[in-house]
Amino acid sequence: MKCLTCGKPCRTDAEKDMHKRFTGHAEYAEQTEDAVINTEVEMKEAQDAMDDDADILRASLGKPPKAKPKTEAGAEGGGAAGGSGEAGTSGSEEMVPAEVPENLLKEMEEMGFGRNRAIRAIWFSKAVTSVEAAVNWLMDHDTDPGIDEPLLVKKSEAEGSGQDGGSKEPVDPVEARRKAEELMRKAREKREKEEKEMERLRELERIRAGKEMQKIREKDDEQALKRIAEQRKREKEEEARAREELRRKLEEDRKERRRKLGLPEELTEEEKAREAEKRKKQEEEEASKKAFNYVKPISLLSKMRSQLVTLKKAHMAGVAGSSGEEAFKTACGTMLKYLGNIAANPGEDKFRSIRLANAAFQSRVGVLPGAIDFLLTCGFEKTDEALVMAADKVNMELLNGAGAALNEAITNPFFGVL
Repeated sequence: MKCLTCGKPCRTDAEKDMHKRFTGHAEYAEQTEDAVINTEVEMKEAQDAMDDDADILRASLGKPPKAKPKTEAGAEGGGAAGGSGEAGTSGSEEMVPAEVPENLLKEMEEMGFGRNRAIRAIWFSKAVTSVEAAVNWLMDHDTDPGIDEPLLVKKSEAEGSGQDGGSKEPVDPVEARRKAEELMRKAREKREKEEKEMERLRELERIRAGKEMQKIREKDDEQALKRIAEQRKREKEEEARAREELRRKLEEDRKERRRKLGLPEELTEEEKAREAEKRKKQEEEEASKKAFNYVKPISLLSKMRSQLVTLKKAHMAGVAGSSGEEAFKTACGTMLKYLGNIAANPGEDKFRSIRLANAAFQSRVGVLPGAIDFLLTCGFEKTDEALVMAADKVNMELLNGAGAALNEAITNPFFGVL
């Protein structure tokens, strides 16, 4: 705040009340920009104003004024001891970078010390002619905080540092070098120790993160298995409901047919026995088919592939008047069609029988030695007039494997070559 009557700045409410009490001035205004003291002169003026107000207060109480410091009295009397510029350096004195002998600084840097660290060592050790004192100082202060930060000193100290003098004793350069190497060795060991500790902590963190990721993956896998199990359970329940609905409809249809025929809706004991015998026979047939199809025909698949390779080589060599690769693909395509019809309609007798006298069969497949052997391996049996595959000999896995081998022989140009 600032008194609008006399212009005196009041930096606190206490100053304002004191000034108002002894001057009677009552008008004040906020002057925040004037409350900032940037120079030593402004600081001194503010202090003098506060001392004057205090003297007025002491006089009103009948007490003598407060004695002023000797430096201030000397400055007022214009003594011969210098001007006010050097009367008392305050903490706000300008700070400047420390300056040290350039030759010592260069020598310290050649030893491997950082520039800021070397400047601090030379400055505080007051080294002048050699770096031994600086190295000794670093030996004692190597772990000080901020040792690698730039050094700022008061301007007056920087200007007077050249006149302070320093260590003038002759120094052994070998000893200085040894101490520097010792200090560097300790610093290197410390750095290596810190790096090992950091590496250990990083490894622990990596292990911890890995364990957490493993737990997350295990939890995700467990949830995925639960979802699959629930999905299968729902599918089974839906399938059971569908079967029950189908069974109910079949039962209603059966009752309706019996009513139309004038028979009772429920089966007689004799009919029930026949139905039970029929179901038992069907179950046995299905079980025998499953048992037959359970063994994977690996040896047969290998045999069929070998037969196809021989068949292709025979076609490529022009055996039996064949026309090369196109004729081989035609034969494979024909046999693939036969097997595909059986796989799609295993209950149809016409697809499980191939007449040997059929002109298309003879021109495409029968004329080539080895083609009929391939079909026999697939499950056909040869009679006098035809190749026949019995219903109980239909092996879907074997048919699928044969179809895959035929498809590869047709589409892969390198089949049987490599």
